[in-house]
Amino acid sequence: MIVIESMNYFGLTVSNLEKSIKFYKNLFDFEIIDQISNSGQAILKIGDIRICLSEVEDYKNQNDSKSVVSFYVDEEDFEDALDELDKSEVEIVYGPENIKNGKKVILIDPDNNKIELSYPKFEG
Repeated sequence: MIVIESMNYFGLTVSNLEKSIKFYKNLFDFEIIDQISNSGQAILKIGDIRICLSEVEDYKNQNDSKSVVSFYVDEEDFEDALDELDKSEVEIVYGPENIKNGKKVILIDPDNNKIELSYPKFEG
């Protein structure tokens, strides 16, 4: 058995690195911790969460993809998050929906990568 201690990062494929960096910085306040121009990659971080964005020309995630990145939001901040999505004209593809003891919403980034915002944290 391999013992995993934590997550290093998760990767997302994007079609335009600069556009995606702007999206994640402006909407979620991620900061760039490394950008490798000649390889079309950037690593962004917020708290303990790191994303590696990798640019692939003409990439577009299929709308039927079941892949999703899920972030928890404090219950008190959920309605503010919905207001921010509306103000930023970010497309919501699902929700907001009531879930057990909370709510969730799914939005898409510029390349149709699905992002879920939800509360509460599920105990596992």
